[in-house]
This record gives sequence, C-alpha cells and structure tokens, in this order.
Amino acid sequence: MNRKLQARSVLSSSESERLERIAVIEAKAEKVFGTPEKSKSWMLKNHMTLGKTPLSLLDTDIGANEVRRVLNAIAYGGAA
Repeated sequence: MNRKLQARSVLSSSESERLERIAVIEAKAEKVFGTPEKSKSWMLKNHMTLGKTPLSLLDTDIGANEVRRVLNAIAYGGAA
C-alpha cells in the first residue's frame, strides 16, 4: 500500500480485497489479544495449526477463514 501511495497509484481490486481482509482480521486479533502489539506479534509468527504466519494466509478468503477460525478458538477456548 505504501508503494501505491508514494506512486499515487490506485489499488487493484485484488489488492483492495486483501487490504480489507487484513484490516478485518487485524481488528479481530486486537480484540482477542487486547493490544495492537500482541496482535501484530501473533500475525507475524508461524502458527502450528496454520502451518504459516497468519498474515501470509490473508491473500485468499479461504486463508482468512482459517485465521478467523483459529482466532475464534483462542477467544472462546475451542480447539483450533
């Protein structure tokens, strides 16, 4: 996004969708973990259940749904 802003370029539809997914998941993670710092840390670390970093899965709706599933399990004590 920063490159697009600097170039004064418009985001493509796929870039816009990814940015929206990131924003929605980031907000959910901040609710679950309580602070932006803890949320960011979780988003950037490999997660055993996901097999990757949560952020890396946000390119697709399927990946975002998996991240949401894990966040819900963390928030409500369910199995991930």
